[in-house]
Amino acid sequence: MKFTKGAAIFVLLVYIFLWVLALNGMSSLIPLLVVPVVLALLVAFGVWLNRFMGITPRRQHFEDREGVVDDVVDVAPGNADDAPDAVVPTDARADQDETGKSPE
Repeated sequence: MKFTKGAAIFVLLVYIFLWVLALNGMSSLIPLLVVPVVLALLVAFGVWLNRFMGITPRRQHFEDREGVVDDVVDVAPGNADDAPDAVVPTDARADQDETGKSPE
């Protein structure tokens, strides 16, 4: 059994134990214990409603950020002469030839 399954079972057992305490006289726990149940019902209703209306879940898509330059230099308006050369994003380099100039 994986650690995550074991942790989920442990959390579920603690949750059930807290409900047993709440139903046996510790009624101050009831509002706190109802919140996860209400949230689970709201999520389940939303999933059911999407399927009922025929809305399919969107597939996750991730962009490969390899090679993207994240160095951004902020220059104050008065110090523009002291600024280093501008960093050209990777996307802008795609339409340049080997000399670094645009084909236009």
